[in-house]
Amino acid sequence: MKSLVKKYFIFLIISFLFIVLIVPNIYAYDNLFSIEIHGIKDRNFDLNLGFQIDQYQDNEGGFNMILGFFKIALSFKPVLSPLVKVDLFGYSIMDGNNLEVSIKDNVNEQALAYVSIPSEDIPTQLSWFECDFPDIEVQPEKTYYIIIDQIGEGKFTWYGNYQNDYYSRGYSYSNQENTLNWVNLSEIFQDLDFCFKTYSYGNNLPPNSPVINGSISGKIGETYDYDFFSIDPEGNDVLFRIDWGNEINSQWFGPYNNGEVVILSHKWEEKGDFEIKIQSKDIFGDKSEWSLFEIAIVKNNVIIENSLLFKFFQNYPTIYYFLKNII
Repeated sequence: MKSLVKKYFIFLIISFLFIVLIVPNIYAYDNLFSIEIHGIKDRNFDLNLGFQIDQYQDNEGGFNMILGFFKIALSFKPVLSPLVKVDLFGYSIMDGNNLEVSIKDNVNEQALAYVSIPSEDIPTQLSWFECDFPDIEVQPEKTYYIIIDQIGEGKFTWYGNYQNDYYSRGYSYSNQENTLNWVNLSEIFQDLDFCFKTYSYGNNLPPNSPVINGSISGKIGETYDYDFFSIDPEGNDVLFRIDWGNEINSQWFGPYNNGEVVILSHKWEEKGDFEIKIQSKDIFGDKSEWSLFEIAIVKNNVIIENSLLFKFFQNYPTIYYFLKNII
């Protein structure tokens, strides 16, 4: 009997040690394996992957060129591969057809990839906008070209800087359509560099969904303030865009410091329930999920509420509350 009890006691000790020492390590190993698998950066997988800037020139000195009469090109030398997207700085000064943006390794040869941006997606105020390419395998330190062509009617203006060589790894060019002769603008306009950013994959994380505060009810024609902010887990600056729920949408604006509170005002010209949507992205282009905020707009009955009879009923809270909610 004592021998049986002793064996049972030893069994309990071994089981306890197994649970305390072995099981957590198995769990940790399983988590580690899962993290490695989900860290694969490949657009063919349905994963939320980050981007990082490779090459860029973001000093805008007021110099601009208008497309429509000729193409414009900017050369650059990537360090990272693949090239996945490009940001440009400019705006459209006249409605027209699509803007074609291509990547080439020779200005007169076939494009490695190109995107056609609809006119409605081109900003009408000076700002950055995105050209999202399929993955382009590029050779580090080899010269490539971003080429912009305004198709048909329309006038796109690309901004840059000159008299300071802000980007020493490339040059700016222009050419009249249907010719193979490209003019080096960096020689005509001393050290001209247009504003651009190229991206590859990285381990960047998107900012958290914005937090928004403000009125949940209001009246037609009155202006209401809303404050919002977004936290980026890596401390990057963030930009915002807002859909006010009444077909008034904003372009991306910012950047703002990480966690900085931003205040915007808006008013609605008709009654109804509106859903405010706001999204943030960091300076590397990774976007948060949309945040939602609802507001109910009712008719503005200022004249009625200021009447002597209405003020009289303020002495009778129950009646006053009833009238205020049905008018």
